[in-house]
Amino acid sequence: MASGKASPRQKMINMMYLVLTALLALNVTKEVINAFVTINESVTLSKENLDKKNQNTYTAFAQAMSVDAAKYADVNTRAENVKKGAGDLVKFIEDLKTELISKTDGLKPNAPIPPLREMEKKDDYDTPTNIMCGDDQNGKGKKASELKAKMESYKKVVVANCPKGTEADYQKRMDQILNTNDPAKPEDGKRSWEMVNFYHNPVVATIALLTKIQSDVRNAESQVIDELLTSVDKNIIKLDKLTAKVIANSTVVTIGSEYQADVFLSATSSTMAPEVFIGATTDSIGSTSCKGCDGKAPLSVEGGYAKYSDRPGSEGEKKWAGVIRVKKPDGSYEHYPFNASYVAQKPSSVVSADKMNVLYIGVENPMSISVPGVSNDKVKVTIEGGGGALKPNAAAGGGHFNASVTTVGKANIKVSAEIDGKVLPMGTFEYRVKRVPDPIATLANQKGGTINKSVLMAGTLIPILENFDFELYFKIVGFKLTITGKGRDLLEFEGTGNQLTPQMRDALSKVRAGDKIFFEYIKAKMAAGSDQTTRNLPALAFTIQ
Repeated sequence: MASGKASPRQKMINMMYLVLTALLALNVTKEVINAFVTINESVTLSKENLDKKNQNTYTAFAQAMSVDAAKYADVNTRAENVKKGAGDLVKFIEDLKTELISKTDGLKPNAPIPPLREMEKKDDYDTPTNIMCGDDQNGKGKKASELKAKMESYKKVVVANCPKGTEADYQKRMDQILNTNDPAKPEDGKRSWEMVNFYHNPVVATIALLTKIQSDVRNAESQVIDELLTSVDKNIIKLDKLTAKVIANSTVVTIGSEYQADVFLSATSSTMAPEVFIGATTDSIGSTSCKGCDGKAPLSVEGGYAKYSDRPGSEGEKKWAGVIRVKKPDGSYEHYPFNASYVAQKPSSVVSADKMNVLYIGVENPMSISVPGVSNDKVKVTIEGGGGALKPNAAAGGGHFNASVTTVGKANIKVSAEIDGKVLPMGTFEYRVKRVPDPIATLANQKGGTINKSVLMAGTLIPILENFDFELYFKIVGFKLTITGKGRDLLEFEGTGNQLTPQMRDALSKVRAGDKIFFEYIKAKMAAGSDQTTRNLPALAFTIQ
């Protein structure tokens, strides 16, 4: 008898059939015969209701295929296989019922088949026994055996086309709903399924049993196609909250570059929050295993979104990653790995004095060059004009350069940045190229005026750059010393370097208060650097105290 997921009505019909079969063994009365007719009509109604329900399910399959054929293609094919198998078996049984009624009542070929209630020989059991079981003591080889073989084939179709992973469950169900096993022990000498179900039964009982088998076939069909339809979305998380989202490639866009953004609907669940594990990893999207997804997720989730924050302690690209874990309706987990990055930079602003953009020849001109929102390693700089060259200042760190120039005039520094794989121009900046200003000569930290004779004799000529912030030094390469005074001859000496010669010191040792000392034709050069041109410095004039 059928079991499994039978309805209460179906279970009642099965029980009534068993009771009436038992009564037949005692006394087949007219009332019992009519009771079988009633059961057949009730089971027929149940079968027709199942037919309607199944048709509604197939209509749902057709609608699903029209919306998303790729998604439902596999289960739709499986359902069609089950539908064909069930239809073929139900038709075979219906033809068999027609044959039983026609031959039992002796109807002529092509004569109308009366309803079971209007049969003349409802209690005849010889004709149905001969058709179903024949004279063989096992009842095999006739229509009952053919029916059994078709039922077993149909069960295989159901198991082969049920939702993936449920094959064992459906095999058990089909063995219960459509039981074709021979009895473990002979029942009143009946040793086969064929004999137990169809031997020496009146035609009304045989017809009722065949109708019940048809109903069981439709019941099995209903179960498998229902689960096929729902299996597609069985473990899909229901997302019921939609929010408009915009994700831009960058929130900072330079003039001439392209602003791009993805505009989409973000779907979240209002009843089930995902768990976000920072630093966790998984093999693939949807993986059932996750390394690092233990314990409580570190990020709180509000409205379906987790908020991540970080406080970098150094400059550069900062990468971070993790796994979003979602619990499916069946209690298992899906894992979705993600990774992201951002660029950490020191707080900065750009202040430029338009009239002070100057590069000096012969020195390393330090420069800071950056593009807001772009990491320093993505910024490219070049220099054109002024005989210039640029090189990174490793000691100062990213974004710092040294510019060197050799020719008075103008130089252009061009800045570009790599954004989303494209190198985009960020601007051209013009600088004036100038020589370092001439230094002035000093002696004993004085630039002229009265001086003590002993201080003068001990001093050396030292050039200094006034109001110039570069650490740059010059050296004296030559000068002329002139001594004059009231009542004495004019003395002149030539010197190289910045030191007084012995002759100069000897002459200076004889000067008197009021005498005039002049350092003239002072020549100087840079102590180091590419600009080694000779500079003519202003003269120094001292009066001896």
